[in-house]
Amino acid sequence: MNQKILFVDDEPAALNCYRQMLQSEFDIATAVGGEDGLVSLRNHGPFAIVISDMQMAGMDGVQFLKRVRQVAPNTIRLLLTGHVDLNGVVDAVNEGCIFRLLMKPCEQSVLTEAITAALACYHERKEERVRIELPVHLCRSASGLKVQSAHTVDISNSGARLAGLEEPLELGEVLKVECGNRRAPFRVVWTGAQGTAREGQAGLECLAADADIWKLNLCQLEDGEPLMRARAVQSALLPQEKPPLKTLDYAGNCIQARTVGGDYYDFLDMGPGEVGFVLADVAGKGIAAALLMANLQGSLHSQYGTGSKDIPQLLASVNRHFYKHTAEDRYATFFLGRYTDATRTLHYVNCGHNPPILLRKRGAVERLNATATVLGLFSDWECSVAEAQLETGDVLSIYTDGITETTGHGGEEFGEARLLETLRKNRDLEAACILRNMENAAEQFRVGEQEDDLTLVIARVR
Repeated sequence: MNQKILFVDDEPAALNCYRQMLQSEFDIATAVGGEDGLVSLRNHGPFAIVISDMQMAGMDGVQFLKRVRQVAPNTIRLLLTGHVDLNGVVDAVNEGCIFRLLMKPCEQSVLTEAITAALACYHERKEERVRIELPVHLCRSASGLKVQSAHTVDISNSGARLAGLEEPLELGEVLKVECGNRRAPFRVVWTGAQGTAREGQAGLECLAADADIWKLNLCQLEDGEPLMRARAVQSALLPQEKPPLKTLDYAGNCIQARTVGGDYYDFLDMGPGEVGFVLADVAGKGIAAALLMANLQGSLHSQYGTGSKDIPQLLASVNRHFYKHTAEDRYATFFLGRYTDATRTLHYVNCGHNPPILLRKRGAVERLNATATVLGLFSDWECSVAEAQLETGDVLSIYTDGITETTGHGGEEFGEARLLETLRKNRDLEAACILRNMENAAEQFRVGEQEDDLTLVIARVR
């Protein structure tokens, strides 16, 4: 069982302190700075946990953990910092998707508790098994040739159970498993004994650092029918109608990477001439994220259904509910904007979400930056409300990172610049057309499968 923990700091004295403090309890490795940390990940991984300092020369903690997220997505990421500011927290959540943010100096008991919780989360994720039959090819290291075909019985991020073997495998044998056009090295950790239910089967452990060769399409699961029902239920949670506005044309859509997902958008009827624009990105993917999304949507509708127009009070209640009823590493970035038809005014709260882009009629660009941290991660939470005065011809784009992080050739991301370029080209069209052309631009740019939910709300002032 992987218990390896990598500490990254540009101060060797701090690394020695962590090693002396924790080496009797955990398997500790250290790296001096972000570049050295990435080398350690490649050469000595996989690591269950990476804990990084925030302020480091060359590559700060957020930049480093973003790279960790890319090369080792299943590794749990923690950030140590001596100073917290709102933008730093937002970047840590959005870019690094951290499990915990810890303050320096960090007492041993606090650090030990955080590591223990992170290890439990890591192994829960790694060992979550999905029963699915996928065709695979087995390439034995000795010959490098595809010697046989088989299929999975169940899989997890850390391994697989195979059946349909043409020839028996040897205990401890290392081979390559190929699924589709993806492959990774695996070790045989058990073989089914003759006369047992597992006869003719074998258990394999993945040796690559956080490899994911399965790329699950949940529609393929044996219980696909219930999942399709879940998709129908989730679709019903998205807005079915748009409250009418005289001065604003708006549209929204969500394209899920899997059968169900964790993105959410909504149009709230907040009274005559007022609409609330909601967009949220729940941490994670698949069924778990979908359940959290439904939790968040239900809490929001329950709170605003009481008739409260006090946005800070409304969101504070939603945060309390989300914090109490979700696991401690689960959270959501969230944007809520209340548009008033009569004054063309948008009052908004940005809870750690990617800043929506406001493209002004004369070409200027404004970003609706964070006014609060994410929902569900902290019990003590507060926000401030910002205001934007809109004018005829202005176009607002509220989006999740599924669009900006769409990957093209050479690993290049679609990015904010292309999003803005597409807005400029289509700004004179109706909101629904702008939205559709934005989705098409991301689709044409993307190479390979869609990795993340893509959700977009476009509003154009008449």
